[in-house]
Amino acid sequence: MTVSNARCPTVILASKAGRLGNRLFQSAHFMGNALAKGYRLFNPSLGEYAQLFEGSNKDPLCGFPQHWRQEDPEFADSCRQVLFQGVQFIGRAATWGIVRGVRVVDIRRFDEMEEGDIDLNGPIFGELLASGKLILPMGWKFSDHSGMREYRKEIVRYFTPVEYIRKLSEKVVSDARETGDLLVRVHIRQDDYRQWKNGVHFYETERYAQWMREISERSSGKRIVFLVCASNAYDETLFTDFAIVKGPGFPAGDLNALSLCDKIIGPPSTLSAWASYHGGVPLCVLYDLTSTVLDENFIGW
Repeated sequence: MTVSNARCPTVILASKAGRLGNRLFQSAHFMGNALAKGYRLFNPSLGEYAQLFEGSNKDPLCGFPQHWRQEDPEFADSCRQVLFQGVQFIGRAATWGIVRGVRVVDIRRFDEMEEGDIDLNGPIFGELLASGKLILPMGWKFSDHSGMREYRKEIVRYFTPVEYIRKLSEKVVSDARETGDLLVRVHIRQDDYRQWKNGVHFYETERYAQWMREISERSSGKRIVFLVCASNAYDETLFTDFAIVKGPGFPAGDLNALSLCDKIIGPPSTLSAWASYHGGVPLCVLYDLTSTVLDENFIGW
């Protein structure tokens, strides 16, 4: 069996890279690279999250820069898992030598490593594109940081949330801005971080309150409103000294609301990083208990 090759290279993302934040960044690195190198990208690995975004919710294969085809969103969603399984079958068949003209690049064993990405601008990936083979990357530590930055506008447009998510999150942010001058998003992540990496990024709610107090003290003369998004229940009585609003309460809504804030603080997280990227919002990453929220620690895109 041989898979025929089109005139331009084709890349299909063939593994699901964790949850929402990871998959968005996996997509964005390849999207920037696809625009820079001129190849066709298909991303059925967006899976259950594809229905959340204008660029992908009608396309069963989540094509970029051009759609594969446009269908009813529910039909596209029902097709997506079947197509993803088909891509994985092709990948296994290619690995076994049954299918020719396909190259599987599986780096999933490196996904949990601290350092080291596969550079999509490097010679290895460049040679694969030049080979004319269908390329099936697996893993999320592929990177093209320059492409992500250069083509941020196109990537962000593709990942515009669908209308109902936009309306919910924009209402939350609009109501918050009526009561304050500066809207600061606080990402509290405690449940899984209690154990991950021996708890290095786990902080008690009291520590988040201290960081919020630091921001308030450094913003004298401004009315600060904190948009709190949390992955778990927390002691709200610790925040009685602050003006608090809550996010929409589900990941995609919270994510869009965060991208509309003025500043973001939180532990290392692809969700916070994506909100910063999507909205161009300065982000202060709280790497450990000693982190500070000085102005120079807020980094933007």
